[in-house]
Amino acid sequence: MNKKQLTAFMLTLLLVLPLACEARTLPSGTSGVINTPSAHVRSMGHVGVTFQYTEDYTALGGNVAVMPGLEVAYSRWSPDGDGDFNMYSAKFMILPETVASPALAVGIEDATDERDRSGYAVISKAAPWGLKLHAGTGTGRFRDGFVALEKQFKLNSNILNLGLAVEYDGEDVNYGIFVPVGKLMQAEVGSRGEKLYAAVHGTF
Repeated sequence: MNKKQLTAFMLTLLLVLPLACEARTLPSGTSGVINTPSAHVRSMGHVGVTFQYTEDYTALGGNVAVMPGLEVAYSRWSPDGDGDFNMYSAKFMILPETVASPALAVGIEDATDERDRSGYAVISKAAPWGLKLHAGTGTGRFRDGFVALEKQFKLNSNILNLGLAVEYDGEDVNYGIFVPVGKLMQAEVGSRGEKLYAAVHGTF
């Protein structure tokens, strides 16, 4: 199955399945989908954390709301064959989502420019059939724009809730599958930047 067929398959699955999903944590520590941010931020009093592994690097990061609408994030990257580095990011939700309008946020990833400082604006909106859509553009790695779709659904079970996401991050088509592990954790596997990855997310 080539990339175009896989993308069409994922989009078909997304269109026929029923509930919207929660934002997870990107390798940068920012809340988002797989490799693209969403317009949503952590609620006050909640903290998101993640550990992510690919064949090229591992990343340990997280985010927290320091005031209503403002999320700050940090991650520690350990690339194979290269020195570790820190990434600092922030996101501010300008407008919350309503029934009629999308959420709107602006943010900066890698603010200290350890690898590629990137600013962005993003919108997020719930759509029919329980889809969640995200789209944005910016500078750095976001200069060519990005778009994402995600969906969460039950597999004939009150316990097993499987989620799917697919996105174009401006360079690659990424996809992921995620499932809750208890009440506070999610496990995720998929392909990002044409590399397989695995991640564990927590929200506390």
